[in-house]
Amino acid sequence: MTVRRAHSIPLLWQIGIIAGLLAIWQWAALIHPAPYLPRVENIVAGYVRLWHGALLWSAIVPSMYRLGVAFLIAVLLGSTFGITLGSLRGLDPWVRPVLEYLRFIPAVAILPASLLLFGATDKMRIFVIAFGSTFPVLLAAIDGARRVEPMLIDVARVIRLTIAQRLVRVVLPAALPSIFAGIRIALSIALVMMVISELIAADDGLGFYILRNQRLFLTENVYAGVLAIGTIGLALTLALLTFEKRVLAWHHGWRGLVDPKGV
Repeated sequence: MTVRRAHSIPLLWQIGIIAGLLAIWQWAALIHPAPYLPRVENIVAGYVRLWHGALLWSAIVPSMYRLGVAFLIAVLLGSTFGITLGSLRGLDPWVRPVLEYLRFIPAVAILPASLLLFGATDKMRIFVIAFGSTFPVLLAAIDGARRVEPMLIDVARVIRLTIAQRLVRVVLPAALPSIFAGIRIALSIALVMMVISELIAADDGLGFYILRNQRLFLTENVYAGVLAIGTIGLALTLALLTFEKRVLAWHHGWRGLVDPKGV
């Protein structure tokens, strides 16, 4: 009972804070009616409409498709190239200057160029999202690969594992904590770039939905779209944390077999 109460107190505080903020918003909307300050029930109604019917397929689904494809590309490219570059240090003098140059280019800055190259298509938006979210995974994978204990690499060489086998069986499991840290950062960047890419020459998606309703002065729908983005981000984060716990539980068990003193 004591443990349950200890866990329930923070949850109650969080619910209370949210309820208090909603009450303040509703009070302000009733006292000072304004187009930019809609009532809470109107925002909730707009939020509910987003998740079924035509709006689901014109706003939520296109955004989720672009986000999912681009994020998957970023994770695969970032982790693959990161582990390879982190392990084969002879490539560092050749590749590092290019990486350092590219990672300082804001993904927003390539929007006009990508629009010229791909047009106002999903390819353009997926490219922009993937470009912005690849580098956190890439740099985290490089750092994780370079932190692999030399003893593990020596053991892999003794049992005559090939370079590819060492990368997959030794370096990848040891670098997973760093990679997951980069993936969490990449997810937030991907969400931001998803919205920004849909604000330009788009005809569907949450970014377009928010912009269109802002131009029509339907502010309750604008706030509803913002809440939908927050909901998607929270759901994906919780799913990622759940997956991470399972994968890293296996990883810690593997580390425990190699080094009994490790955690």
